[in-house]
Amino acid sequence: MAARRYCFVLALFGGLLVLSLPLYLAPESACLVDCGVGVRSPGGVLGVLQLTRPGWLEVYWSAALVAAGWAVLRRYRRAGARWRAVPCVAVAWLTGALTTWLTVTGWTGFHSPSAVLGTAQLLRFNGATPLVVSALALLALAAAERSTVLLAVGVAYAGVAYVAATYDSLYVLDRLGLDVDVISDPWGVRQLLNIAIPAVLLLVAGGVARIAGRGTGASPAGAPRHRKA
Repeated sequence: MAARRYCFVLALFGGLLVLSLPLYLAPESACLVDCGVGVRSPGGVLGVLQLTRPGWLEVYWSAALVAAGWAVLRRYRRAGARWRAVPCVAVAWLTGALTTWLTVTGWTGFHSPSAVLGTAQLLRFNGATPLVVSALALLALAAAERSTVLLAVGVAYAGVAYVAATYDSLYVLDRLGLDVDVISDPWGVRQLLNIAIPAVLLLVAGGVARIAGRGTGASPAGAPRHRKA
């Protein structure tokens, strides 16, 4: 069933984000006086140089991107719907290749005060690159599946991913009414939260898709089940 395919992709993307969380831990930071933190940057707030091991993050996501594309193609092939996965995987791999090229060549973004053009800097590898790639891939999959439900999930995730990529996580939580210290970060989780929140959204959506798949896939007692593309 289509819901089961959606569950697989959503859980896969969300799971890869969760597995990467330890790589987003940063050295603890505390502030005593006259301190400030940038709460928003159109070009991204998740700079890899602030992390302890930025090189490992690049290696992990390079391998994860290839493995995820292969897994999605394999899952869809087994379901008899391989061609519906091609746009998703193509967008993910092409975006990943573009990101690699822009990073290697040292691209610094468009020289314009426009916030929209400034957002293009997210295409150069940084901690939010996986959010950008997964959001575009999910939207491509929704278009190929012609699913309004998956499209709604993709749009919602893309919105959350954009906020996570361009706004400080502690600032966002503070604006939502949670009692957090937007300045000090004694646990070093400021960047980790930017990835954890979108990851939770994907996993919850995947869980809902799994439940929906069970409901629509149930067959009366004694009735044979037929695989659908």
